Amino acid sequence: MMKRIVENVLFFFLLVFFLAAPSSVAYSEIALAAVVLLWLGRLALRRGEPRASMPGRAILVAAVACWAIASLLSVLFAREPAASAWKLLKLLPIGLVFFLPEILRTPARLRHAAGALLVGGFVTSAYGIVYYLNDPSTRLGGFIGFYMTTAGVLLQIALVGTAVLFTRGVGGRLAWIARLALPVLLAALVLTDTRGAWIGLFAGLFVLLLFAGRKVAVASVALAILLFAVPGKPRETALSAFDLRHPRNRERLFMWKAGLAIFGDHAWTGIGLAGMERVYENYRDPRSEERPPHLHSVPIHLLASMGILGFAAWLFLVGSILAWMVRALPATKRGPPIARSLLLGALAVWIGFLANGLFEWNLGDIEVVTLLWSIVGLGAASAGAARASVARGEKEGADRPHGIGPSVRGV
Repeated sequence: MMKRIVENVLFFFLLVFFLAAPSSVAYSEIALAAVVLLWLGRLALRRGEPRASMPGRAILVAAVACWAIASLLSVLFAREPAASAWKLLKLLPIGLVFFLPEILRTPARLRHAAGALLVGGFVTSAYGIVYYLNDPSTRLGGFIGFYMTTAGVLLQIALVGTAVLFTRGVGGRLAWIARLALPVLLAALVLTDTRGAWIGLFAGLFVLLLFAGRKVAVASVALAILLFAVPGKPRETALSAFDLRHPRNRERLFMWKAGLAIFGDHAWTGIGLAGMERVYENYRDPRSEERPPHLHSVPIHLLASMGILGFAAWLFLVGSILAWMVRALPATKRGPPIARSLLLGALAVWIGFLANGLFEWNLGDIEVVTLLWSIVGLGAASAGAARASVARGEKEGADRPHGIGPSVRGV
């Protein structure tokens, strides 16, 4: 009895985490802390039970370890060691990649988690649209407030929603939630007026087009027409990406030039994880008007802040996660469609995040990276659930193991 109570309360707080992740880092972290504490309690009650299946775990552990070691080295050799050490806290969310598969072991639980995430994205998008309509001179910020962070969050949830909607066999309530949420998510993302997130979205949609069919192409073309063909602010912003003389592009080029110069002077371990705005002043082009706290590009910022060692560790992490997801994907064809859709969504989000990171420092945004690792964790849980379903010999499309959650026809 106690085991069941702990299990249900734990899963409730996990759903709260996914609901709150798109809008409030404070509430989502409180919910996640409750999940971790309850999970530790569950371990004590269920001592000796087998751990969740996670294909390819070893390569991910090695890649994360290298990334953590490179971050520590950057702190040790930083210009501002104390401030850099605080930035190490941003490494913690990566643990979700290994933690979520321990909880989300069934297709039904995966469906509930995905539904909570889409509902949370819908709520913050709807709020942002209403706020924007009251003051169209602003850029949509949602509950988070800052438009660029909101764009990085909505980009990821929109790709998950697209994967759910266009993966064959995913039906029921979750499909209806995706149908309702996705147009609102995309509209809000357009109104953030953030080009880097739009580029990330199209990169992720291209991945889904490769794996999920031609229907994704229709959505991609419709969105491109909205951005480039319909007169208005979004069209002007989209076209500005191709104008190197545009103020946004001009300032970014100054930042990137300065970042490469910083890297040249601190090639091995960089300047550290903090203090970029102060170091930047010594390298800033006199024609530049901005004094940014970061360099608006993940590769260039990593080279300047963590040097070649940190950049190499990041490439290893990027490549390992990408290879792991691609290798895990074929096995999901024989499992429940929800598992395939969420692993596809995680792959699209990973590519979208990397594409966005070419033009934004999204790796330094705690709301964005927490959601990123949550979605990659959903993908890891999906791979494990698909393997477990196949091992149990369940019929393809089964979606109700252990009697948890609603049975959905065709899933």
